Amino acid sequence: MEPLSRHMVYLENEKYLPEDANSILSLSRNILQDYKIIIRDARVASHFLELDMSIPSSVDLEKIKSKLSQIGTIIEIDMIVEGELDKKVSLELARQLFNNEKYWKTHEILEGVWKHTQGDERALLNGIILVAAALVHYQKGEPDICISIMKRALDKFHSAYGHYHDIDVDLLKTHVMNIINSTKISRFSI
Repeated sequence: MEPLSRHMVYLENEKYLPEDANSILSLSRNILQDYKIIIRDARVASHFLELDMSIPSSVDLEKIKSKLSQIGTIIEIDMIVEGELDKKVSLELARQLFNNEKYWKTHEILEGVWKHTQGDERALLNGIILVAAALVHYQKGEPDICISIMKRALDKFHSAYGHYHDIDVDLLKTHVMNIINSTKISRFSI
């Protein structure tokens, strides 16, 4: 079997909503069915679509771009490479990714930090990871799962206050509580 590499493929979003994620997933699978590409998920952000793919090394990325242009213009193709970064760098990158609605990558970056923490810091990071995971489900058109995970995240914030690096924890908790109480999911920055 040919080796696969994991990529996040970002396309411009001109008309899609999170509830369109399954149809985008089906469409992208149909468009690329001849290339032995695995497409795990489609996620819909306000300004981009994110396709989580494993691509055989023999497949020309230009062919993928051309085929996917039926859905939207390719903005970026990001190869996922495992690795750990410095804590401060990881937290700043995670905050930037979160604020750009790249919640899956936020989750991945923060897990690298979370593994090396303990106590209240570990709980806080777990809560932020859960918020990112919840918003991934929102982008997949799964609002009920999003709300459920937000409730689990809020439980992790019980002893967290003030600022954690450049993240306003009190404001984060307020956003999460507002989403839970209203059951209306809205994007926000951290």
